[in-house]
Order: sequence, then structure tokens, then C-alpha cells
Amino acid sequence: MLGGVKARAVRATLALFAVVGSLAGAACSSPERAPPPPATAVETKAEAPSSAYLSLLRGHGIGAAIPARGKFVLVNIPSFELIALEDGQPVLRSRVIVGQPKATTPEMTSSMFALQFNPSWTPTPSMIRNEGLRPIPPGPQNPLGRVLFDLDNDEFIYLHDTNERGLFNRSQRALSHGCIRVEQARALAAWALGVSEHEIDAMIAKGTYSVPLPEAIPVSLAYHTQFPDESGQIVSYPDIYGARQAALSGPDGVGDVK
Repeated sequence: MLGGVKARAVRATLALFAVVGSLAGAACSSPERAPPPPATAVETKAEAPSSAYLSLLRGHGIGAAIPARGKFVLVNIPSFELIALEDGQPVLRSRVIVGQPKATTPEMTSSMFALQFNPSWTPTPSMIRNEGLRPIPPGPQNPLGRVLFDLDNDEFIYLHDTNERGLFNRSQRALSHGCIRVEQARALAAWALGVSEHEIDAMIAKGTYSVPLPEAIPVSLAYHTQFPDESGQIVSYPDIYGARQAALSGPDGVGDVK
């Protein structure tokens, strides 16, 4: 009996160290985050035929997990681009800024569950120690801009607006600490909530608060150096993370440089 108590105490201690370690090594700044909603049963829907866009992606080994129905967000890291899809069709394309090579944006599948308007910004301990950064309250100088898109993951990676909009004009946009800055953040927020951009502006004007999405939206952060442009032509992009991606490549396609 005593041995069982000790084992439980050891496990609890290890879990505490794991949480502390994840906070200390967070790739991006840490806003106040709303907890994700509890998992609910997923309604089974009839299989829908693939759209022409999904067929194009899958023909090049891209986006096999994108559903033929519903909303989905795909961020392709090497092309610095976000694509919002609905029923398999692109409805919004936006330039993005991703993590620099020393603070890479990880590949992951997550879900967007809430929007934060006028978030405050708290740098990670490493940013404070190495870069001298300090917390910044909500407002025009906030690095997170006016809206943040909460993603359900343990790496403190999320999408957000930015106050440095001129950076979107650069061709090489691997500039962040790991999170994804979205040029068309207001349009993405309007699409995610199913409202107009005018309504988003009104919501921003109300201050700092969080709004849950009507339904969580799957999000994929992917790494494909060959990816179709708006006309459907496959374009080659630089392997901005280099050897990191080569080391992660595998037979299941996760991490493959494509």
C-alpha cells in the first residue's frame, strides 16, 4: 500500500515538472488563454465528393486530412500562406508570418475554438531574459494586434493579428517566435464567427474579451515546399527550415519536404 502511495506521488511530481517545462519552453508569447471546450460527439455525415481543389492537393500528396464538408484552416509554412476552406473550396487566402529558423513554427493538427479581442501580450521567460521584452497591454502597439485565434495545443502556438503590418510586404516572412501572424486577421475572424467584418470591428471596439466559436474549426500547420498558387499551378518554395525538415521526414508523409 505504501509503495502505491509513493508511486502516485512520483507520478504527480513528474507531471508538475512537465507542465513547468512546457511553460518555460513555450515557442511564442503567452496571452491569457480561454480553456478549450470539452470534446463532444461528432455527428457522422455522408461522404461528400471531393472538390476540384481537394483533388488538386491530393494529387500532389497534400491535404489528405482536409474534410470535404465544413470549415478548415490550412497554413503552409514555406509559402507563408493561410487558406481557409469551406466544403473543400478556398474562401480566403492570406499572407502570414511564421517562425524564424531558430524558433520554428511546428507542424501540427489542432483546432481553433475561440477568438480573443484586444489581447494583452506577455513574453515568455526566454524572451524576457534574452531579448529584454516586457508585457504590453491591449492597444495599437500590441504585437498580437486586435484579435487572437486560440488553438488547442500544448505548445502555446496560435494565430493572431499584428501591429507590424509592413512585414507582410516582405517575400521572406520567417520572422516570428513560432506563432502565425495573419495579414487578413479581421476577414478570418469574420469567417470563423460567421459574421461580417463590420461586425468584427464593432466587437473589437468593445474592449478585451473572448468569444467561443459556434463550432471548433480544424487547423493544420503543414510544411510543403511544393504547393499550388491561386491559379492551381504548383510552385516551389525554399526549404526555410532546412535540415530540420529532412530529419523529420518519414514514410507516413508527416514532415516530408514536398
